[in-house]
Amino acid sequence: MATVPNTIIGKIQFFEQHLPIWAADPAAIGLVALELADLTTLTTQARADFETAQLNRQIAKASTEDQATSVAAMANFGGDLIKTIRAFAEKTNDPAVYSTALIPPPQPPTPAGPPDKPTNLEAKLLSGGGLGLTWKGTLSQKAFFSAYRKAEGESVFTLIDSPAEKFFNDLTIPAGANNITYYIQARRDSFRVDSAWFQVNFGSGATTVTELEMAA
Repeated sequence: MATVPNTIIGKIQFFEQHLPIWAADPAAIGLVALELADLTTLTTQARADFETAQLNRQIAKASTEDQATSVAAMANFGGDLIKTIRAFAEKTNDPAVYSTALIPPPQPPTPAGPPDKPTNLEAKLLSGGGLGLTWKGTLSQKAFFSAYRKAEGESVFTLIDSPAEKFFNDLTIPAGANNITYYIQARRDSFRVDSAWFQVNFGSGATTVTELEMAA
């Protein structure tokens, strides 16, 4: 363990505490009064410089906070003025307003593209009958879903609903069906993205959901 602490304040406090003891009888510890006088001067200067540095840090912190506040106020107010300029250009239908103000005109919206593929379809029997379906997907940028069903014995899928949520309660399951196959289609504008096919098997008051290979 070091005799003198490693921190700045620790070093200053160490010599501040030891100087009075050493100065009481320098000869008893092999020192002379002149050496202790020099150490006292150095310690006093170190303490003064430390206090000045602490004060400067506090001033710098306050200045940084003031800077952040003033810059935010400027940006917010300036941003409102830019909105006013854009609104004026739109109202007057004059694109020259943008070049005069040296701000770019608004860019046309980027097409959203196809939605995410629906995944993780789950099915649960409803207490009042029917089947509750849930899945994962996105509803952003006007996306929605279509649910398709093919009951046992049927050869084609039928559109049964187009919910605007990520769930659907199928209350029209054909009586006596042992399994039903579903797929969910995510839709946005002209884009269509299908999920895998999921077969729901009934039995013993429970359901199992199995992902199937999609037909070519």
